[in-house]
Amino acid sequence: MSFTWGGLTEGPVTFAEEQPPADAVTHTSSVVVLTMDRQDIGPQVEGGPAVFATLMTERFTGGIEGTGHADHVRVMQPDGSQIVAGVERVVGTIDGRSGSFVLTSYGYGDRPGAGRGFWTVVPGSGTGELAGLRGRGTFTVALGPDGTWRAEDSFTHWFDK
Repeated sequence: MSFTWGGLTEGPVTFAEEQPPADAVTHTSSVVVLTMDRQDIGPQVEGGPAVFATLMTERFTGGIEGTGHADHVRVMQPDGSQIVAGVERVVGTIDGRSGSFVLTSYGYGDRPGAGRGFWTVVPGSGTGELAGLRGRGTFTVALGPDGTWRAEDSFTHWFDK
C-alpha cells in the first residue's frame, strides 16, 4: 500500500509501506481502554456526522506489555458507522526489550460498538531498547457488556540493522 499526501508541503510526499524482513516476528496482544475522554470538534450539525477526538489511556498485554496514551479523531455517522485516525505513544516492552514507540492508526466500523483497523510504528520513534523498532499490525475492537472497550491485535515487528 502507498499513498501520496500533498497540499501541506511543497510538492507531494509519498509514503510506501515497508515490507518486513524474513526475520520479522509476529505477536498478538490484548488491549483494554482504561480511560476515554471525548472532545467535540465543532458543533454537531443536524443530520450530519459527529466529529470528535478521544483521548485514551490503554493497557497492552501479550506481545506488547505496557501503557498507551492515544489521541484519535473520529467521524461518526448518524447510523453509528465511523472512521478513526490516531496517534499513540506506547511505553513498555516487546520481547523483553523496554522503551517506548509511537504508532499511527486508521480504523473503521460499520456498526456501533465494533471496529477494525491497521496501525504502523512511526520509524525513528523507538526509545531505549526499542530504538530502531519497525512494524505494523491489525486490530479489532469491541465494546464489552461491561461497557469497557477491548481490542485484539496482531502485529509484525523487526528492528533496523
